[in-house]
Amino acid sequence: MTEKKTFISDFRDLEVYKKSLHFSKKIYKVVESFPSFERNNLVDQLRRASSSVYSNIAEGNANYYYRKEYDRLNTSIGSIAECRAFLDMAIVQKYVSREVYVSLDNEAEEIFKMLIAMINRIEKILKEEAS
Repeated sequence: MTEKKTFISDFRDLEVYKKSLHFSKKIYKVVESFPSFERNNLVDQLRRASSSVYSNIAEGNANYYYRKEYDRLNTSIGSIAECRAFLDMAIVQKYVSREVYVSLDNEAEEIFKMLIAMINRIEKILKEEAS
C-alpha cells in the first residue's frame, strides 16, 4: 500500500485556493472598519482564521503524502468554520451589514463544500490503495 502521491500540482492552480485567498482578502478589507478595541480580538482572529484556510490548502497540496494533505484540508475546514463563527459575532455586534455578512457567509460555505469534496477524493484514493 502506498500513500504517496505520484504527482504534486501547483496549489495556485486549485480553484479552492484561489477562492480562499480572495475570501481572505475580503476579510482583511471588511475588518478595517471594525472598532479599534477589536483589533487584538475579533479582527486578529478573523485575519488569522481566513489566512489559515488558504495556507493549509497550499501546505497540504504541496505535501508528498495523501494523509498529510488530508490533515491540512481538515485544518482548513476548521478555519473556515471559525471564520463563519467570527462573522456571526460581527453581525451580532453590528460591525458588518446583513448584505456583507450574507455574501461572506455564502463564500465560506462554498469553500467549505470544496474542501469536503477534496477530502472525499483523498478518502477514495486511500480506500482504493488499501484494497
